[in-house]
Amino acid sequence: MEKRLWILLSRVMEAILFAMGIWNIWRAEWLWAFACFFGFLLSISPVIIKRNIHFSVHWLIEFLLVFAISLHIWGGVLHLYSLPYYDKIAHFLASAIVAFFALIAVYVIDVFSPRIHMDLVMMGFFIVIFTIAMGALWEIAEFVSDQIFSGGKPLAQISLQNTMWDLIADSIAGILMGVAGAIGIKRGEFKEILFQLSEEAKKLNSRFIEARRKAIKSLHEAMEKGEVDEKIIPIVNKINSISDYYTTSSCSGRIAILEIPSVGQKRKAKFLGKWHNGIGYEDAIKALKKSSKGEIWFLVQSPIIHVHAISMASARKLLNVANQSGFKYSSIKAINGDIVVEILSTERIDCPLGKDGNIYGSEEYLHLLVEIASKMIERMDRKLKRLERNLSVFKVHPQ
Repeated sequence: MEKRLWILLSRVMEAILFAMGIWNIWRAEWLWAFACFFGFLLSISPVIIKRNIHFSVHWLIEFLLVFAISLHIWGGVLHLYSLPYYDKIAHFLASAIVAFFALIAVYVIDVFSPRIHMDLVMMGFFIVIFTIAMGALWEIAEFVSDQIFSGGKPLAQISLQNTMWDLIADSIAGILMGVAGAIGIKRGEFKEILFQLSEEAKKLNSRFIEARRKAIKSLHEAMEKGEVDEKIIPIVNKINSISDYYTTSSCSGRIAILEIPSVGQKRKAKFLGKWHNGIGYEDAIKALKKSSKGEIWFLVQSPIIHVHAISMASARKLLNVANQSGFKYSSIKAINGDIVVEILSTERIDCPLGKDGNIYGSEEYLHLLVEIASKMIERMDRKLKRLERNLSVFKVHPQ
């Protein structure tokens, strides 16, 4: 009921603005007629945006927008500026509303941009500076309107003193909202508005949605061909069932014996043996017999999953789950404008064994490597199971 009441009030104020525009045309007050119709178009912009790009603005933002516009237009049309302190109160309230809009905008940018991150102090500072800047633009607009519509006669901008007090009111509103807004975000007081805007912003991220569709289709095709590591399938399926993410490359972890011409020439490397489960000494010997020319390396590689996230907030949430599951080397990366979570564990061995078919080191040493590597695989498997369980905290998106 409360929501409907505020929406109704918004529609009533919009209707009043339109009616005032017609009234001022009848009075031949062209400046205020223009102001009324321009204000009316601005106030119904949330409705236009919703109809054309299917982005719903929160009802409180709709109300505050039309209220801020109405304060100034009513003041001019109904000569309310002649009332004591009306001008300063109108400037203060309108600037506080502008500061609130800046708060919401900078929060959404911080959530979705891989390149911009602001802590609460920087958010507050930005809001203050933005509000003061908007106040300065308003004063410039008043000056220009006097030059165009009044032939230079000071009507909107009465005096330098009036201008300075307006800017002071704007600055105070920006400072108060900057501090209060940053504290409010930390306490979660704007959770409903921020959640709705975040959800609406996700719908507009067509590039992410299309990339997600293609990645999941490609993954399913690879699964049908048997090209995906079976142990990682339950986890990538679970991640891809969440609308905020999609996976690209993944591996459940492996043991490998590799032959390369020299360090750094990865593209010319040849796998002598590759296992996603534990191995025995005989498996390693069988692989080593395939060696002919080049350096021989014994490797243990950790599980790794690359997950694209729709927003920085979603990335941080997944990173937290990965860390809690034991994947301590996980991180967030910005790649070509995309936000990517690299889920990575700590298990790793890179050990040279020999060269040109010759194995350096004792039989006991190779036994030790194989034993440690197999224990690492068991440890990785436990972490993968834990990650699969912990992913249940996310809301599943129907496929």
